[in-house]
Amino acid sequence: MQPIFMKQLLTIVCFSIFCSTAALSQSGSKWLFDDSTLPEIRITIDPDSLAEILDDENQQSDHEFIASFSITKNGETEVVDSVGFRLRGNTSRASQKKSFKVSFDTFIDGREYRGLDKMNINGEHNDPTILRAKLSWDIFEKMEVKAPRSNHVAFYINDVYYGLYLNVEHIDNEFLKKEFDGDSGNLYKCLYPADLSYRGPNSDDYSGYEEFGRRPYDLKTNEEENDYSGLASFIEFLNNSSDQDFEEQVHDYLDVDAILRWMAIDVLTGNWDNYSFNKNNFYLYHSPEDGRFVVIPYDYDNTLGVDFFGIDWGVRNIYNWGNQNESRPLTNRLLGVQKFKDWFSYYLNETIEVAFNEDSLFPKIDRLKALVQTSAEADKFRTKDWPALDFEDYDKSFTQALGGHVPYGLKPFITQRTNSALSQLQLNNIYPIIHSSSSKLLTDSGNKTIIVEATVNDHDLNIVSAKLDIIEILNPFELRDDGEGFDKTAGDGIYTGAKEIGSYSGDINFFVLAQDQQGKTSRYPQNPAKKIVQENSDVASDLVINEIMASNSSTIQDESGSYPDWVEIFNNTADEISLSGYFLTDDLANPGKWAFPDTTITKEGFLIVWADDDEKEGPMHASFNLNKSGEDLGLYKKNGNNFEAVNTLTFGEQTTDVSYARDGDGASSFVFRSEPTPGATNGIILSAGDNSEIPRNVTLYQNYPNPFNPSTTISFGLDKQDKVTLEIFNITGQLVETITSEVFGAGNHSVKFRADNLSSGVYFYRLR
Repeated sequence: MQPIFMKQLLTIVCFSIFCSTAALSQSGSKWLFDDSTLPEIRITIDPDSLAEILDDENQQSDHEFIASFSITKNGETEVVDSVGFRLRGNTSRASQKKSFKVSFDTFIDGREYRGLDKMNINGEHNDPTILRAKLSWDIFEKMEVKAPRSNHVAFYINDVYYGLYLNVEHIDNEFLKKEFDGDSGNLYKCLYPADLSYRGPNSDDYSGYEEFGRRPYDLKTNEEENDYSGLASFIEFLNNSSDQDFEEQVHDYLDVDAILRWMAIDVLTGNWDNYSFNKNNFYLYHSPEDGRFVVIPYDYDNTLGVDFFGIDWGVRNIYNWGNQNESRPLTNRLLGVQKFKDWFSYYLNETIEVAFNEDSLFPKIDRLKALVQTSAEADKFRTKDWPALDFEDYDKSFTQALGGHVPYGLKPFITQRTNSALSQLQLNNIYPIIHSSSSKLLTDSGNKTIIVEATVNDHDLNIVSAKLDIIEILNPFELRDDGEGFDKTAGDGIYTGAKEIGSYSGDINFFVLAQDQQGKTSRYPQNPAKKIVQENSDVASDLVINEIMASNSSTIQDESGSYPDWVEIFNNTADEISLSGYFLTDDLANPGKWAFPDTTITKEGFLIVWADDDEKEGPMHASFNLNKSGEDLGLYKKNGNNFEAVNTLTFGEQTTDVSYARDGDGASSFVFRSEPTPGATNGIILSAGDNSEIPRNVTLYQNYPNPFNPSTTISFGLDKQDKVTLEIFNITGQLVETITSEVFGAGNHSVKFRADNLSSGVYFYRLR
């Protein structure tokens, strides 16, 4: 006889207690940096405080005055009271057109606005177009270099128009959380004269180093620890390692790939106020995930033809961009290795093809100019700093030189820099560039399969493979980028392969090889003494991803009444577990993508996470969506500076309103469920003869009304007499109330639930 499926907890239905909230049209900080419209930002501040900020004697002061902030966009206004307001910048402090910083957490500790602690409102006083920095940031984004976002705003103080400004993302903990696997690493703000020259082997040689009354390497995170040992070790290696050790080991210290892309964009945008020429304006982040440093670009207003040195940046040698009379160990040593120089040339050419050319930039310039021109021409401060130059004619600044520090129009510089760079390029056959590699284990009935991914660049790749340190598996196995098997998308540069390892126990060490058509071979990790480690444990996880839905149109609603994707977490133990320090991600290379709030999951309980990339909806809304076409999902716990995989899942194509669930809570196998059970048990399999007294047809209906305040009715139906327990749970899985627990006869029944003592939110009910 065919088995039938009986759910001990039949289903779970969500209902919302009604509350009035202002809906946000877009999630989080994305809304703030949308450049399709020109928002107004208004600061309201006591006039005496403003006068003190603008007093020439206070130019270098960072004292913050209390103010009110508002932003109006597409007819909607949002207001934040009690913000901090002050001057910011370096040379702009003495300019007529100032730059300002808005701080949301100065007077209310820990407060954020749309995911931001602070906003930089930049005057761009050297740039007559007020577009140069914006274009530079957009190029970084297009070339996938971690860098701030930006957009134009019309800026007012006490209802006086101060001009067209650029809102530039602040580089701080929130930026690190967005771009990296958390924010626990050391972030150094590097200003003149930060040339990375060797000053000694000790932390104090850099933490105690000051110029112009400040530290050139200023630690911006973990300030209490004041630990400069990692920076000291990196600078010592950079300056004192042998050529062979540098080439083999630099990847252990530095994200070489990201650094070379940053260098290429600096050359093309004509950025001289940077590390290589002016030993200025960059951040260094020491990532605890891989122990490597990465450069974060900073301050790009003096670009795209702006000059204060009498140098023609439109034709300058792309391989000798920096100051040749001074030490620049970072860029000089990288370009001193032919392989890295060839990679640099490759990225220069790729950036020109993809992002830095007339076809890409001129339409963007025209669109932005049309968006901001009226506001720019009304900006009386725009012309005050350079009265001898022809800043009045806004149109001219895009096509003609204005003299002085603006020897190029914006568009002519792009044309000149592109043509000159192409004429200088030395394009050689490169060693394949292996950006990164990751792995995961799948288990099916005790048999294990390791899946390896590698992101590789090369125009004439021959083969990408992975070699495991397992005696029984002697030969490397191929990774492919064909969209077949475990590879998700053909031609995206991500190569994927799988190898069955049976019941092998113990951690798996491996490395990746990439070979081109001419036989040039690269290894990842590049250091021959290192390998990648895939943990391999047979111990069952205390927490598991129990059920998911990647396309929800009618199954379960969140507190706003919408139908987002969802993920169910199951506590596989008899103890309550705190979720502090746990993370959920849809990118296994970024395990810290979304942090659970400080909540608990009850013993043998369930927790629903809404995967809708809308954290403003509530604490259980993750910062990503699920992909209906299939993707990875990972549950991680942070241990010190490391992320440990608790449970990972790879799922394929999904069907709307059908969940992908474990075949029993915590089971190793998965099944598709046309009757999903979010927040409740996935059920057990019984044959018809196992218990003839169990009702075969039990119906649990959607409560009505929903949303409601203060009461709602829950209905259910039985095909025979049975004891029914109806329970209410909150979104963290905690039992709120047992509505009824008594015997009901066959037929339909209704019970009323009153929520007078509950706060607004999403709740679940279940029948057992």
